[in-house]
Amino acid sequence: MISCTCKKSVLLYFLFVLPHAFESDSGTKSNVISAMTSPMKLTSNNPDDMYSHDLQLYQNPPFGEVMLNELKEICITRLKVLSLVERIHLGNLTMSVSQRRAALVKELLKEEITEFARLIDSRGHGSNTDVDICARKRDHISHFVLRSVVAFDASKKRWFFKQEARLFKWRFSSLNSEGIRRFMCVNNFDFIPISLNEKKDIRECLEASFPYINDIDNTQFYSVPFSEVPNLLKKRKAFIMQGKAFIPEQEMAFLFVTHFRRIFISSFEIAREARANLYNDERFAYIFANLENSIQIENTIFVQDQEIRKHVSINQLDEFAEFSYPLCMRVLHKALKNNHHLTHGGRVQYCLFLKGIGLSLSNVMTFWENEFTKMASDVKFGKEQIYAVRYAFGLEGSRRNYQPYSCSKIMESALGPRDCHGCPFNYMLHNVLEEELVDCGFNKHEISTILKLSKDGQSFAACNKYFEMKHDCSNDTFFKHPNVYFNESMKHHLSIT
Repeated sequence: MISCTCKKSVLLYFLFVLPHAFESDSGTKSNVISAMTSPMKLTSNNPDDMYSHDLQLYQNPPFGEVMLNELKEICITRLKVLSLVERIHLGNLTMSVSQRRAALVKELLKEEITEFARLIDSRGHGSNTDVDICARKRDHISHFVLRSVVAFDASKKRWFFKQEARLFKWRFSSLNSEGIRRFMCVNNFDFIPISLNEKKDIRECLEASFPYINDIDNTQFYSVPFSEVPNLLKKRKAFIMQGKAFIPEQEMAFLFVTHFRRIFISSFEIAREARANLYNDERFAYIFANLENSIQIENTIFVQDQEIRKHVSINQLDEFAEFSYPLCMRVLHKALKNNHHLTHGGRVQYCLFLKGIGLSLSNVMTFWENEFTKMASDVKFGKEQIYAVRYAFGLEGSRRNYQPYSCSKIMESALGPRDCHGCPFNYMLHNVLEEELVDCGFNKHEISTILKLSKDGQSFAACNKYFEMKHDCSNDTFFKHPNVYFNESMKHHLSIT
């Protein structure tokens, strides 16, 4: 057996041993169905040593036994959790970390995913019963397996990385002082709380550096190398002295999230190699393919609909903006027509949307030129806009086939005072949003309904209600992409003509 002292060997052993886990005594492999009911042998360490805390960094590979059908089940459950993480994160960007964690726990309990709900809301130093150990182990295994599932798809890998990092941060926020100390002990961090005498010596500096902390005396501070916390330095949430950063306990999450990200990034190459070694095993090819297909990343899908494309032309864009654009694109179209200009973020967002509905490069260039040259010279237009449009269509620069922005991408847009892009249900002041809805022709009751959803942070629901009222129909599935909204709107209008 390979020694457990070599982390790379352990990880590769965990994955390389999987294809042989279900070999019969005669050496022949069972089929997929029988494999689903057979135990998978991993390594044999003491779980009490490895699973002594509810929050993990996933540095070492799992061990023990798990059924293949259970493996698939816990991975599917984890993907549900990560989808909820994304939805909650995008649903209201002004929520605090603790509020998002509470919202996630509430949703998990509603979905009866109680095991994850307990882990996510844990203080970190509860009991070590068999039930606790089992839950931590399932958490560990599902994370490791999904690393390999997404290893060959760059977009899904990015999505998985983002959601896991958010989940780790939210989970860390639930730890109390003892939970944080135990977490550091379990993971061999030697950060030591400063003594009362040290705190007394720098008390004035701490009060000046952390004005939002009301009780410095009862707040625990840690001294860490300043190079470990670049994000805190950037946010001015650390006091620096003699190469040391003094950090309040509640900000230690930044340090460990950064560490978690580093571990995570370095693990993907190993996960990729491990996945490659499982391609010839039909049992894992079957499970991995199903898991990978269940991850739907809308912004990786080119959403142009060939049937609808036949009905799209630049002469109809004003009409489309009125009847078939989601509000985010209607706002951009209106701003461009009124001002004959968009800021960079708006130009990119709208240009890619037009590409997605089926306009050709020449059509977009013509539309852009017709509008922008009303306020700028032909020379300025050629200098500033032609390259950008060609770049969006993959004909300049890195020549990538850029995709229309999904709702998640749009909601994460950084906005300035002159910007019109982003999600109106997320960023618009409510009086401005109300004026936009009046301009759309909605009555007072309809406007009130949409505004309430927007005020409650339910941006997807507000957009869906906007669609229903625009089309006088019901729609059960929230839109996650503006181009999907456009396609569904066009299909609706074509069906009644």
